[in-house]
Amino acid sequence: MEALSSSRIAGAAAAIIAVGASLMGLYYFCLRTSGKCSRQKKGKGAVIFMISGDRSQVGKSSVCLGIIGGLIKAGLAKAKEVGYIKPATQCEKPTLISKFCRSKNIDSKPIGPIVYFSGFTRSFLEGKQGTSKDMLELVEKAVSSLSQGKKFIIVDGVGYPAVGSICGVSNAHIAAALNIPVLLVGKKGVGDAVDSTNLNKAFFENKGVRVLGSVFNKIPDDGSYYSLGKIKKSVLSYFNQFDPKHKVYGFIPEITELKNANSKPTAPSSKERAPGVTKVTLKASDDVRMSPEETKISDVLISAFDTHVDLKAILSDAAEASGIDIFSGELVSDELPQTSSVPSSVKETVLSREEVEKKAKEDGDDCGG
Repeated sequence: MEALSSSRIAGAAAAIIAVGASLMGLYYFCLRTSGKCSRQKKGKGAVIFMISGDRSQVGKSSVCLGIIGGLIKAGLAKAKEVGYIKPATQCEKPTLISKFCRSKNIDSKPIGPIVYFSGFTRSFLEGKQGTSKDMLELVEKAVSSLSQGKKFIIVDGVGYPAVGSICGVSNAHIAAALNIPVLLVGKKGVGDAVDSTNLNKAFFENKGVRVLGSVFNKIPDDGSYYSLGKIKKSVLSYFNQFDPKHKVYGFIPEITELKNANSKPTAPSSKERAPGVTKVTLKASDDVRMSPEETKISDVLISAFDTHVDLKAILSDAAEASGIDIFSGELVSDELPQTSSVPSSVKETVLSREEVEKKAKEDGDDCGG
């Protein structure tokens, strides 16, 4: 009898443990699915999201500037209600976005707390730079501090999505730790643009991070085979057919003025510096005013972003993903329809290779693809 009772007790205990384990598994699954469980309840707070890109120099920081400038220009937020941070960086030179933020009195942290200086990764592997957890906690504290009293925090990614993975602090690790969604900045083209988007999206989703969609940047607008007017239809067609949940928020044409905006930083003159600052360096932590040329460049960029990108849709989706009830359902935009159907002729017609190549050549393709 005692043996039977003991058996029943043991069985009940095992069942309780099994249920507990299942609940814990569900809990951790929720934490890894884009914050849907932890942020299910709508509330107030800062809408925080990351801008990540296909590679370095794809235009992540320019998109950050376009978003921040667009927010202020459209009256969606005051300068004091916006924050900018680049939590991990490989470059400590002043950039257009860092200067813009200072010129508008926008709270910003353009450098760190993680800086991949020369020798950093080898030093980390030797156990001399702390742990991944230590660095992620520094990022969390920095973002939390910056977000106080803010409506929007723009988190600028570094390089391509996996940069920093050797130290356990890639863009995806950081987004997952912050429990924030990501907007991807894609490259020009069609096949390469879509393929790289799918690769980058998969890396983030593997870490449980929600990817809102993409903005494709630096698209030639010269009438060539890969010009904006010709690639836009094809890229939208792909996502409409095969990945309709992935939003395409816009296609930004290549802006000539931006080509060298960040490539050759120079020490500012005394007239370009804020009052009271006498030391001239190239550190982005210095309070540097924008030159007239840089002001013009930023204005051109913000205008182009406003014209070609559905900012309101980005903000609305980011707010929804974050569980923040800040827009009261007012941000609705139809500038870039996502549900256009593919004509039946496209679905049914199969052209020969010769026909396709002939058409591509007539349209200006000189390299295939």
